[in-house]
Amino acid sequence: MKEGYKFIKLPDGSEREIDWSELNQLKKDILWIFDENFGDISNAFVPPKSFTLKYWEYLTLDGDKWFYEEEKTFYRRGVLVVLLCLCSEYVDVPGGSQDVFHRTELPTIAKYVEEYFPRNQQEQFIKDKILIGLSIARSMTEDDVKNNEFMHEDNDRYYQDINIVGNAFILDYYKSKMKNN
Repeated sequence: MKEGYKFIKLPDGSEREIDWSELNQLKKDILWIFDENFGDISNAFVPPKSFTLKYWEYLTLDGDKWFYEEEKTFYRRGVLVVLLCLCSEYVDVPGGSQDVFHRTELPTIAKYVEEYFPRNQQEQFIKDKILIGLSIARSMTEDDVKNNEFMHEDNDRYYQDINIVGNAFILDYYKSKMKNN
């Protein structure tokens, strides 16, 4: 293993190395999501053609001693917020886009999220919201997607307090950056 090694764990238990350019793209995506959706995660905007990484895989991101805990926390929380925004985009039939996830990927995404170990109550809250969002997405039919007035029975449960915790993650990040500079 070389110094600076970072990897994600795949469903079969193997590891895939992450290079700097991939990690940099993930960081850019996270920061774009933070900037674009702060204050309004329930109405998240996620352009599907721009956000093409398999974000759920990064819930398993780890690395050697040079991958510091502060960095891991940024990526872990950032990926949770990205997934939350992707779910908000997907379940918002009238104004969102179901192109942010391929239907065939939903079970895999749910498995990654289910296996994710939250480090605190905020992460647990977002994990639970993502799982509700994925459940809604998995239950939606083609007719539901075509019905511009479709509202799933769990939408209220999904959207309740979603901005509070998502925004807390984003605000914590920016406060820590300002404090360190």
